[in-house]
Amino acid sequence: MSKTRMTVGQAIVKFLNQQYIEMDGKEEPFVDGMFTIFGHGMVVGLGQALEEDPGHLRVYQGRNEQGMAHAAISYAKQHNRRKIIACTSSIGVGAANMVTAALTATINNIPLLLFPSDYFATRQPDPVLQQLEVPNDLSMSASDCFKPVAKYWDRISRPEQLMSAMVNAMRVLTDTANCGTAVISLPQDVQGESFDFPDYFFQKRVHHVARRVADDYDIEKAVEMIKASKKPMFIAGGGVRYSEAGQTAMDFCKAFNIPVSQTQAGHSCLPDSFDLAVGGIGVTGGLAANALCKDCDLVIGVGTRFNDFVTGSKWVLFRNPDIKVLAINTSEFHAEKLDATRCIGDAKVTLEAIMEKLKADGYKSGYTTEIQDIRKVWEEERLRVLGVQYKGEGFGEGKFVPCVPSWTEKIMNDFVDQIGGTITESNAVGILREEADDDAIVVAAAGSLPADLERLWVTDAPNSYNMEYGASCMGYEIAGAFGAKLAEPDKEVYALVGDGSFMMLNSEIPTAMQENAKITVVVFDNCAFGCINNLQMGNGVGSLATEMRHRNETTGKLDGDYCYTDFGKIGEGFGMKAFYAKTPDEFRKAVQDAKKESVSCIIDAKVLPKTMAEGYESWWHIGVASTSKSDEVKAARKRIDDHLAEARMY
Repeated sequence: MSKTRMTVGQAIVKFLNQQYIEMDGKEEPFVDGMFTIFGHGMVVGLGQALEEDPGHLRVYQGRNEQGMAHAAISYAKQHNRRKIIACTSSIGVGAANMVTAALTATINNIPLLLFPSDYFATRQPDPVLQQLEVPNDLSMSASDCFKPVAKYWDRISRPEQLMSAMVNAMRVLTDTANCGTAVISLPQDVQGESFDFPDYFFQKRVHHVARRVADDYDIEKAVEMIKASKKPMFIAGGGVRYSEAGQTAMDFCKAFNIPVSQTQAGHSCLPDSFDLAVGGIGVTGGLAANALCKDCDLVIGVGTRFNDFVTGSKWVLFRNPDIKVLAINTSEFHAEKLDATRCIGDAKVTLEAIMEKLKADGYKSGYTTEIQDIRKVWEEERLRVLGVQYKGEGFGEGKFVPCVPSWTEKIMNDFVDQIGGTITESNAVGILREEADDDAIVVAAAGSLPADLERLWVTDAPNSYNMEYGASCMGYEIAGAFGAKLAEPDKEVYALVGDGSFMMLNSEIPTAMQENAKITVVVFDNCAFGCINNLQMGNGVGSLATEMRHRNETTGKLDGDYCYTDFGKIGEGFGMKAFYAKTPDEFRKAVQDAKKESVSCIIDAKVLPKTMAEGYESWWHIGVASTSKSDEVKAARKRIDDHLAEARMY
């Protein structure tokens, strides 16, 4: 047996260079590079290996550990999970900063490979700088925080352990059913320790992504359910996107006249112009899909986790008490939800198998004109909302009435007087859609923008909608746009971000500048955590710490004037080209001018509060107080209880 002596850090780099992925006959390197913020925990260990001989791995210099890991998530998502960028950090706080991203990747079933540094395995210098000490368990460190948010976790306390650990990490990262975060925690001393590694550890490994068709029993059950259905609804989740089964899903729905809705993860897996596409479904869904659910007798969920935003907290999908659920998924866990009849297999080949049998039996749904009728109604409503503009007429009866019912004249007038913006949020989305390239990639994650985009943004370009809505992680947006640009450098990429999310994490702007990766950050500044303010006030609670207002010395509360933030100057400080917009015309001009630039741009758009798209026949179960002095809160609680009486319990 031939062996080569090298350090653990060097072995990791050499191993990553030899990992390939193959699907449908296409083979390519799996690991593109490594994001890092070097610290004492690994700069002379794993860092030495990356400097000495990185192979084909590119080393990317992150600015915030969470941000760089978010960029890696987006990069993997944009590559449909077939290519990744690993991430490494120093110990303690540097490692802990990646926990949020680890959670985000695991929730979304996106491959994320993390190498947080750790204490000394020998414990000779304990406690080292940044080491978390747990008096009753000295083996524990900050890296243990990853355990509940990772699909695989290991600590390499001896060089020999690296081999099985890396093989298992690759197993998880390439598993379509149980994909998520893999964490290899690296004690500082072990990174630099040498070992005679067998050369076969570094042989080229090709990880085949198998298209496993569901077994005959599952197929027959699925066929029986669909044949018994008169009005089924097809829900295309992220699994359709990652299986690259969009065309198959369209063929399936076309063959049997079945409407197809999309989840946030599935959006752009098939074109919105498809004549059976009915848009988003559930809490952030639109009128078409949610209205059709009233009479739907079968849900065909393909590659979806059936979270509460898809099911409408088990109310939207279940207004027909006799509705049944068929779940097609590579994951047995997700396919068992909602008492579904499960069909375990790859979306593309499993749909093809079911389609063949249904065609042989001559199946057609019972829909006549309902799909086309509701599509027409919804398109008229969508265009109406996109076109809503405030023209300075004031607010109230006979004047301008914002879309969100919880508006007040004080909120609206204060914003116009103190901030000066008159752009409605929905109109800004419409203007951007009109001016952006047809295949532009839009990235968002949190606040009201995911709802606006799922309802209002239409695209026929595959994989052009990059929404992180499993964790809805504020701060993903800008880093995610950078990751998407690394994945698809020839496309325009827009980060749509609220002022709250921008303030939370904008760290990877300088990394994008460093890599000459042009992104356009559009800041929707309504001086609030607007989505949560709507939720708060819409359920009878007064506005408390959700608007960006100064402390009022008279009242002692945060109810003073709005805080004005110049986001353009922040962007300019990083080297971005800044554009400003307070009116629809200024916003359109800013988008047009940003497209002409070769450098990253920021558009500081002052958008009116309460002007995002409102819900359509949806419901979201939240924990409203059951005891209160407020009549408004009592009414909100009654609405919750009324919906719960109609919703499924599990």
